[in-house]
Amino acid sequence: MRRSKLYYALIFSLLGFIAFPAKAQDRGGSDPYARAFADSVLTYERYIDLVEEYHPVSVLADLEVDLARADLRRSRGGFDPALYGDYATKEFRESRYYEYLDAGVEIPTWAGLSFRGGFQNSNGAFINPDKRIPGPGQLSAGLSAQLGAGLLMDERRAALRQAQIGLEQGQLDRVILRNRLYVEATTAYYRWAFAEAALRIAEEALELANFRYGAVRENFRYGDVPAIDTVEAYTQVLNRLNLWKAAQSDWVEALNTAEVFLWDEEGRAREIPPGIRPKTLSPDPSIAEGLPMIIDADHPELRRLRTVTDFLDIDRRLAAEFLRPRAELRYNFLSENVMMNSDEQIFSNAGFFDNNYTFGARVFFPLFMREARGRVGMAKVRMRMVDQDYYNLDASLSADLDAALVRLQNLREQIDYTGQNVEYLGRLLEGERALFENGESSLFLINARETQLVDGQNIYVNLLARARILYAEIRNIAGQGF
Repeated sequence: MRRSKLYYALIFSLLGFIAFPAKAQDRGGSDPYARAFADSVLTYERYIDLVEEYHPVSVLADLEVDLARADLRRSRGGFDPALYGDYATKEFRESRYYEYLDAGVEIPTWAGLSFRGGFQNSNGAFINPDKRIPGPGQLSAGLSAQLGAGLLMDERRAALRQAQIGLEQGQLDRVILRNRLYVEATTAYYRWAFAEAALRIAEEALELANFRYGAVRENFRYGDVPAIDTVEAYTQVLNRLNLWKAAQSDWVEALNTAEVFLWDEEGRAREIPPGIRPKTLSPDPSIAEGLPMIIDADHPELRRLRTVTDFLDIDRRLAAEFLRPRAELRYNFLSENVMMNSDEQIFSNAGFFDNNYTFGARVFFPLFMREARGRVGMAKVRMRMVDQDYYNLDASLSADLDAALVRLQNLREQIDYTGQNVEYLGRLLEGERALFENGESSLFLINARETQLVDGQNIYVNLLARARILYAEIRNIAGQGF
């Protein structure tokens, strides 16, 4: 497949025709590739849109956010109301020893309180006295509260808050991944564009060398030039042929790299059809417009480190809770009136707020608190480490941005100088040809002028490609991308 691409591209280049447009079943349909390949030129804008939409890294970045959302939903489940039920009975030799029923609902809250409402019933010949319940059953309603460790933060609240931070981290990771993909895809496209331009230059140089060699041979037959001139002309053909072959190899490699970034919505790799070329490289003054001069505090990588600090701060706050005693209180109101008959109401005359209740308390306090203090200390050290990473990354990004802006300015100046140089080299070549036709120059000087022009053209298009790649790198350094 690669060989056929190269064959068609070279044939149409050598003939000087404009490459035929890629065939598409639906030029105006919904297939984005049909529209992108409808013309013979695949522009950078269309190329980068396809990468952004369908590349696996871009899709994976979205899945990271979906995963974070699922984790957040899981953490919120710690605050879901829950139904519970416990039933046990024993019968032996036609005697019911006991039958216990305990069922209800528990509602945890963000404030650290848990509300519970339930129904208990028991009957049988052998019931524990503390579990004996009068009448047809008993209703209870109460709460449990952490008044020491866990009052301000507990495992459920910490997990939920960290999951919320994890969602923000996932969204920032998506931006970071896509920004890096933007740089890689931009680099691949403009290397392909440079390889295409270099191949065209090599083809034109080879055609000129072949043409001149044929002309020198004819002149030699008529005795107008010495035989050594034919050798000189043929060495140039071999020279240009070698350059052309090297340009071919670079073109195929660059084309394959550019295709790596093209995928469709079904996750299949796509190829660039024969005859499709990148847009011709030319100076673009707009790449200097709107460039960031400083690293903003909203840079996704810096914000990502800040979320890590927030994540660790939750660990610190949770660990600090256990520097206090663990004190849990449980209180339940009780009622034995469970609709004894149709004329009575639940809780009516039940003494619900009088003296019918259960109460419990539990206290636990490690004397040295070494575990809690160790956890707090570890969290603080990790936060300081992340802070140092933040300051280092901020300084590194600022230095990289300043250096990249200087390089881009230098590249723009080099493009101006090299463009002028190529123009003057072309004029020198035309003048040398005129002198050669008048017998005032030599084939050696003609070849030297042509070699200088070819080298200058290659340098010029290389600078144009490097400027566009550097522009993408600057945007990535500043936290920008697609």
